[in-house]
Amino acid sequence: MPMLSETYMGKYYEGDQVFSAWTRSIPGQDNDSYVILGESGYGKSVAAQSIMLQKAYQGHRILDLNIHNTSSSEHIFPIFRKAFEQLSSRTDVYITPISTTLFNPLRYADGTTESSADLSYTLSNIITKYIKLSRTETAAFSDSLEYVISNLDDNPDIFPAILKTLDEFDTKASRSASAHLAPLLRHNVFRNQPIKRHSGIEIINLSKFPPLFQKVIADLLLFDEFRTASQGGQPPRYIHIDEMQNLSIDKDCYLGKILTEGRKYALNVILASQSIREFNASERTMLCQANHKLFFHPALLEVKYYAELLSSPQHRAEISDLLRNLDVGQCVFQGPIYIGEDTKPTRAPICVNVSHLEDIASAPLSKSNS
Repeated sequence: MPMLSETYMGKYYEGDQVFSAWTRSIPGQDNDSYVILGESGYGKSVAAQSIMLQKAYQGHRILDLNIHNTSSSEHIFPIFRKAFEQLSSRTDVYITPISTTLFNPLRYADGTTESSADLSYTLSNIITKYIKLSRTETAAFSDSLEYVISNLDDNPDIFPAILKTLDEFDTKASRSASAHLAPLLRHNVFRNQPIKRHSGIEIINLSKFPPLFQKVIADLLLFDEFRTASQGGQPPRYIHIDEMQNLSIDKDCYLGKILTEGRKYALNVILASQSIREFNASERTMLCQANHKLFFHPALLEVKYYAELLSSPQHRAEISDLLRNLDVGQCVFQGPIYIGEDTKPTRAPICVNVSHLEDIASAPLSKSNS
């Protein structure tokens, strides 16, 4: 029987009454993605850490793409720190390559195998989205990647092997491609070897890389998660990204695909950002694909953007006042949320207080029902 995942959000106040507020979902059937927005210091990181811990306690795997070092121990809220350390594994990719099967062609359910050429074409397109190459340089890069994929036993350290192959091709296009790609490919980011997956929080630290390289590596990891999930038969997984405003979330990138299609593959996200102004209108619409949205106190210039997402024009003045007056630890929650013992969720925006840390850190963290 599928597992019902109940996630404690905090307290809801109605007059002098206080109720616990929960989300409920069946991963693989329901959209269980979270988008958390708000100014620094108002509680969004605490909310994200609480959600991650609860999912980990329920036996789910969380991939934490730690782009801005926000998941380092000193940035975990003190009351959560011990549990985080017990439930987390950490890889500093600047020092230790990621064990991956990303560069292995897929074996499809009908017994056929993905061609090395198709996989190299897809991977090279992801990388050249950020590091621009000419048509001939791109072809040389794709050819070198295909060669490495076809000889993985001899080339377990993927990026250095691609760079070496480009140099060995020794054509004008390969030399030019090598010159453009060398700053990235000199980093030994991926090692082809079997992966031991466990429940808990897998923290992949990318914070030491230049921003451009962070985007490339993050997109490759998101592609790997999406293509693996789309084959079916995978347990529920969550991807956490803090300060995700620097990543692309259009419909053609893999974070966008996960937001729009991840539900049917039991693949969900927990995304947090201080700013929503940096996203264009289509990206803001994409963020709304998440079933659960938590809006903490916004910067003054962002109030109107929050209000547009939360309400119809006739109610925006009221919602704007509510947003401006949020205290630390309070958020406006939008999405299906269960209040107290109610058996049906409310979907209207409501104010939830997530500052009851003693509650978040205790029994609710392990609450799940079969």
